[in-house]
Amino acid sequence: MTTLFIHNAQIISFQDGFINGTCDSIAINENIIEAVGKYEELKSRIQPTTQVIDAKGKTLMPGFNDSHIHIWKVGNLKTFMLDVRGVQSKEALLQSLLDYHQQNPHLQWITSRGFNEVAWEDKALPTRNDLDKVCTTKPIYLIRTCAHIAVCNSFALQIAGINSQTKSPDGGTVQMDAAGEPTGILNETALGLVASKIPPYSVEDLKIMIRACRNEMHSYGITAATDPAADPLLIKAYKEMDTAGELGFRLNILPIILPDGSETPYPIPEKYSSNFMQINTVKFFADGGLSGKTSALKRTYKNSSEQGVLRLDKKQYLHLSRQCMEKGLGVATHAIGDAAIEMVLEVYQQLNSIFPSLIKRIEHLGLPEKKHLETMRSNNIACSMQTIFLDELGKNFIQYLDDDYLQQCYPVNSVLQHNILMALSSDAPVVKNFNPLKGITAALTRKTKEGKIIAAKESISTTDALKACTLNAALIGQENRFGSLQKGCLADFILLDKNPLTTEEKEMNSIKVLHTYINGKEVWSLK
Repeated sequence: MTTLFIHNAQIISFQDGFINGTCDSIAINENIIEAVGKYEELKSRIQPTTQVIDAKGKTLMPGFNDSHIHIWKVGNLKTFMLDVRGVQSKEALLQSLLDYHQQNPHLQWITSRGFNEVAWEDKALPTRNDLDKVCTTKPIYLIRTCAHIAVCNSFALQIAGINSQTKSPDGGTVQMDAAGEPTGILNETALGLVASKIPPYSVEDLKIMIRACRNEMHSYGITAATDPAADPLLIKAYKEMDTAGELGFRLNILPIILPDGSETPYPIPEKYSSNFMQINTVKFFADGGLSGKTSALKRTYKNSSEQGVLRLDKKQYLHLSRQCMEKGLGVATHAIGDAAIEMVLEVYQQLNSIFPSLIKRIEHLGLPEKKHLETMRSNNIACSMQTIFLDELGKNFIQYLDDDYLQQCYPVNSVLQHNILMALSSDAPVVKNFNPLKGITAALTRKTKEGKIIAAKESISTTDALKACTLNAALIGQENRFGSLQKGCLADFILLDKNPLTTEEKEMNSIKVLHTYINGKEVWSLK
């Protein structure tokens, strides 16, 4: 029986063979789509108890799916951690930290995230000496926006036992000054030396963060998401919410296997599947972040001798990946630089010869070469990419990458031309604005926040960008229950005030989500 009937809508489906503009109505039975078609064909399904909604010509489409977003970290910046994204100088950063310290005397640690030194006049990372000006009686742990670099004050270094004798761990760096003393700057796996000393959040704390992020996701029309680095405690929080029926969005979890600062892997998780949540793929980190020069490159960064950090031991990576696949789990690997991508693909090719049907995906794929794309196509390797980085971090890319690298930076068009399954995502809170329409705009324009264009030839169409945020984002997790509007799919959809397919690029960001539906029930409405 039809419980919800929406008509007079412009419907975008992404169903194979669907022709836009041919359907204006959708019939829902509880949480399942019964039919999509013309009003005259479907109106007989309306019963006295059916809720009927006139969409008044607005656009109905599948809910957005953010295939790479650190949900709890987004929520953490809304609840337990100081958000310094957007600070325009080192002085403003230090003042924010001081104000936060003075306003929260009960906190054992001062933790913060989000600075981007490239936006500052001197473009220099803060050091322990800077943070000591804020506080010397309480540890400070300050994470760069990319989360691949952190800065600590002297107290935090002391707690972690970091001194002039400390050796950098494999896949990371403890930076020393000219006198051989730690500067307080850590990158990649070295972050774990200090992060492991911070009192852990409780399961209930994590649930508060998840709920805070969920509310913002609903406002952007995001009905499904992938959390791409979950440790056992976070998985416990998610499972408890799922069991209690309070998750509120479709969730794909990628459990992390190698924690920062430890050579001991987490136990390989069991596969998990429910109506709202699944675990079928694990996560590794092959390199760092492009905006902080820690992504592993074959050449050096511009005006630098640096080539980034390759975090994984190839032998251990292959061994652990194979163990995971023997348990039926796919593998997703963070790889941005061309050197990291090449190493990951060498491992994936070996795995594909043994486990051809299991998921193999690359997270980010920032600087692939043509030969890498050909290897991905021939080995059925998918990817989740972030064109939103061009907008928020493009200034960093222009400063750090030579012209050749810039022309292959997040090459979404080339990826699609090679028939590679590609999803778009945000990687929030690396970026502050994770509205999918913002990332779609960046995929169309390739513009930085400052108006510079990076690799114009890598622009894609609105249709391809929308599909990458809906259907493709579901398919890379081997999910076919949502991502399109067709009979038998789950009733997860959104109503927009304008049709993105007929909206000019410059107006795309002005589109508003009017209503968000999950399981055929409204979970958010624009007031």
